[in-house]
Amino acid sequence: MKRKKWMALFLATVITAMGLTGCSNPSNSTTPTTPKDSTGASQESVTPGEEPYEATLMYWVGNDARDVDAVEAAFNELTMAQLNMKVDLMPITLGTYTQQIQMIMSSDDKLDILPVFGSNVGPYIDAGYLIDITPYIDTVGKDLVDIIGKEDISCCTIGDFLWGVPNMHERSNPVCYVVRTDLFEESGFKAEDIKSMQDMAALYAKVKELHPDMIMYNGLNTLTQPCVQTTFDALGGGNYGVLMNNGQDTTVTNWYESDEFRSLVETMYEWNQKGYLSQDLATSTDAGESLMRAGNTFSFTSYWKPNSKAEKDAATGYDTTVLRVTEPVCYTSTTNALGYSISANSEDPEKAVALLNWIYKTKEANDLLNWGIEGKDYIVQEDGTINYPEGVTSDNVGYHQDFGWAMLNQYNSYVWDGTSPDIWDEYQKVRNSAILSKAYGFTFDTIPVTNEIAALTLVSNQYLTALGAGAVDPESGIKEFNDALYAAGLQTVMDEKQKQFDEWYSAQ
Repeated sequence: MKRKKWMALFLATVITAMGLTGCSNPSNSTTPTTPKDSTGASQESVTPGEEPYEATLMYWVGNDARDVDAVEAAFNELTMAQLNMKVDLMPITLGTYTQQIQMIMSSDDKLDILPVFGSNVGPYIDAGYLIDITPYIDTVGKDLVDIIGKEDISCCTIGDFLWGVPNMHERSNPVCYVVRTDLFEESGFKAEDIKSMQDMAALYAKVKELHPDMIMYNGLNTLTQPCVQTTFDALGGGNYGVLMNNGQDTTVTNWYESDEFRSLVETMYEWNQKGYLSQDLATSTDAGESLMRAGNTFSFTSYWKPNSKAEKDAATGYDTTVLRVTEPVCYTSTTNALGYSISANSEDPEKAVALLNWIYKTKEANDLLNWGIEGKDYIVQEDGTINYPEGVTSDNVGYHQDFGWAMLNQYNSYVWDGTSPDIWDEYQKVRNSAILSKAYGFTFDTIPVTNEIAALTLVSNQYLTALGAGAVDPESGIKEFNDALYAAGLQTVMDEKQKQFDEWYSAQ
């Protein structure tokens, strides 16, 4: 089938990586089921006799599962009965996707739905890889509008081109510090004492006094990872011109000349001088979770979500305390970070959007893609969460992804054991109460300044690592960095961002 053809192509071809996580439907059933939507109401099947459309669905997964064929068969019981479509599933891991996506999209092979990083869509649109789904969103895609919301869907536009829809993941990314609860309680501090990076310095001083050999802060280099304590909207295209004050300002300014950036660099420098930081921080490629699990790390930064504590406890092996230090703010780049698009290779974009629409609203579809087949790969427990059936483990399960954050609509799916059954309601409450950037829905088109952004990225790679690790004197380091940025074309990029944003903002 198509999936085998694609996977053979993946294994045979290696290209340069691009620069830049219900109802029973057993696989042995031979009688088509009556599909149900997310409300549990039965849906009518299509008129018999119509030639089925054959669609190809690419979606992100966490692993190469053994039993994809069984999941595909169960998925097709639903799509044939409801949509008169035969769907070839094409699960793809993020590593393979990142290496192969340009080759995949520039091929002539049939492809209908595919996942896309929002930060990459400008060149894809320019190359003609994606379909503008505007003509279909209010017809065969009308449920997408109800499920996702017009504001959030608007984040997937560049100009008038609607390149897809965001998948259902968190819409805001407040920054938090994750600390070991045992050492935090021993320090005498309480969660309400920690509101900022500066408050963390006082906590570190106490914990370091009690445990001199403990690394206070570890993980990926602070300034080269997204989860750094900032309060600006980058507008896309890198942090080269931003809207400060949680996106409430409307003038594009240089964050690297801001008081906020200077304070961050000065604090990291101070922490380095006091021995709070890992000596490998400048070159670290290990996540804070794995470093804490190793036993000698007190804290790391991450994004906060309603279920962050449960996730970090599982990832680190410790009881953790999660200390949020920024407010939930909705930025376009967060909402459209992951989305699903219609390929220009689709033989019928209208049917492809209809399939996308159906998946978002159909619980069984999302459960199949993420968890596999009920009764075989998972069972539903009394509290509404799911777990492995008796005798099934992570080692012998046929299909189990637990990769909902990267799939289509995890909000319309079961949650795994240990997570609150109401977690998606909690996510939505955070979204509804978050601050909205004044640029929410605006995406910067990087095409006019592609060369400048490439040059600026090289400069950032040269300077930010050392600045973020506290290895450079802030006074000289920040000035030298900014001089290099302006020489590489920073002002040109900022002017283009301001121009595009002003045009968009005046039309709202």
